[in-house]
Amino acid sequence: MTLSLIAQAATLTAIFLIKTLPVVIVAIYAVSYSIKKGYIEKLAHSLQPALRKFGVSEFAVISFATCFVSPTASYSMLSQAWREKKIDDREVIAISFLNSFPSVFSHLYAFFIPFVIPVLGFAGLVYTGTRFAVAIIKSLIGLFLSRRWNHSAPSVQELKTASVSQNVLRIAVVMGITYFVVSLLSLLGVFDFMGEALKFLPFKAEALTIAIVEFFNVRSAVVTAAGFMDSGLEWKWAVVGLILGNVISFSTRSVKHSLPMHLSLFGQFGVKIVLLNSIVTLILDIAFVVLLLVI
Repeated sequence: MTLSLIAQAATLTAIFLIKTLPVVIVAIYAVSYSIKKGYIEKLAHSLQPALRKFGVSEFAVISFATCFVSPTASYSMLSQAWREKKIDDREVIAISFLNSFPSVFSHLYAFFIPFVIPVLGFAGLVYTGTRFAVAIIKSLIGLFLSRRWNHSAPSVQELKTASVSQNVLRIAVVMGITYFVVSLLSLLGVFDFMGEALKFLPFKAEALTIAIVEFFNVRSAVVTAAGFMDSGLEWKWAVVGLILGNVISFSTRSVKHSLPMHLSLFGQFGVKIVLLNSIVTLILDIAFVVLLLVI
């Protein structure tokens, strides 16, 4: 049985790396190429007016802008600046919050518009709105922290190109090991208690069912919510169920998807970045659930 679970975890890890690693490699090469060609430096110069207006570092503005195109490229560049001591730990944390909105925006045309809204209708619009509201609030927190913790005058600093092959190897190893361990723990049922714990909360059974389904697959949860609404479930309970799913699975998702990347880029400091972002997201999700319940 244990060997079978190990084989399953290894298969899931292989699939994850096959899907994810090519994107990471392209992003790393793109960042390295951009630095060598001076594109990052030119972008920093063009963003000087924004730097003066918002009072944040050039790294914050460039990372924010790059995150709209590729969050992986954005954090890869941020990691390099951090490793070269261009920015400190506090500013990295602030920028990670600032990048919340562009990170979610990248899912708008890939998930929310083509899938969530057509399937759920008005409930889909509300759910999408809550996701973006959480992201905007986190970005505003990041802007405030970045302004407060940036004590240097805006200036363009030269970034050195790191070894691409070493970066790719380090990231592949850390992502692979982390994802394998988390997949194995999930298969062993370590995370199952999270869904069970919420059975005692005062929510409709349909909402809890949606939340538990989302723990395993978010698209299946959206379809489940649509089926319940067809059977008469009020739209707000469908949205509550989906947000509850975020609450149930927030730690598992963070560990599975965010932690491997942040560990590979920032080492142990990546755990702190993921933890702080996850806690704030959890608090905001709970706040939106309470708000929907009192409507």
